[in-house]
Amino acid sequence: MILDTQFLGELVEQREAARAMAADLEDRKAVLRVPSMVVWEVYYGVENAPESKREVLQSGYEKLFRALPVVDLNDELARRAGELRGRHARSSSLRNLDGADSAVAATALSYDEPVVSNDRDFEDVDGLDVATYH
Repeated sequence: MILDTQFLGELVEQREAARAMAADLEDRKAVLRVPSMVVWEVYYGVENAPESKREVLQSGYEKLFRALPVVDLNDELARRAGELRGRHARSSSLRNLDGADSAVAATALSYDEPVVSNDRDFEDVDGLDVATYH
């Protein structure tokens, strides 16, 4: 299972639905992976958070990243992410994928694993399974 920034953010913020999904994944002994672009996106968000929240957020994310394997963005994933982003950008019917989302989707497609996220931008990615939670 490929963990998206949106899911990890809700997990760090202790949102009940995210916690329930994490417990379910743990019960199923699911293999979990974090794309390196998610790490980038998380730290971008932490630095933009109000100063009063930064330390708590950083501590929560660090705990997660110590426990989860990070998948590096290699040249194969970068090409696939670029192709996805370009295809979505030129389409008038597909949702736009930003750089991080395209890298997350490319990672999931390459590993043939679902993305854990409630981000609707993933819904239009051909062949991508999205594991949502509520």
